[in-house]
Amino acid sequence: MAEDLNISAGELRASAGAAEGLVTDLQPSLRKAISDLTDASASFQSWTAGRRMEETSDGWGSALETLRDRLSEHAQGMRLLANGRDIMETDVRGSFTGW
Repeated sequence: MAEDLNISAGELRASAGAAEGLVTDLQPSLRKAISDLTDASASFQSWTAGRRMEETSDGWGSALETLRDRLSEHAQGMRLLANGRDIMETDVRGSFTGW
């Protein structure tokens, strides 16, 4: 089972880079989606559905920002995990040097 969980530090760093790339690639689309939702809710203000549209806009805007933030956090976490693994391997190697 443990061998199934073996992920190299390089794979972790590559995954972190992919997550950060996704954040970068999604940023303009997320910004536009949030802007469009805000504009749509503003245009419906005088209608009965205006308040619901605003709530939907706020909810989706918050969800999209959370998605972006979580992807960034996961990228950082994968890098920290890869760095910690490198440090641990160096420490273990150093402990057994000269035996």
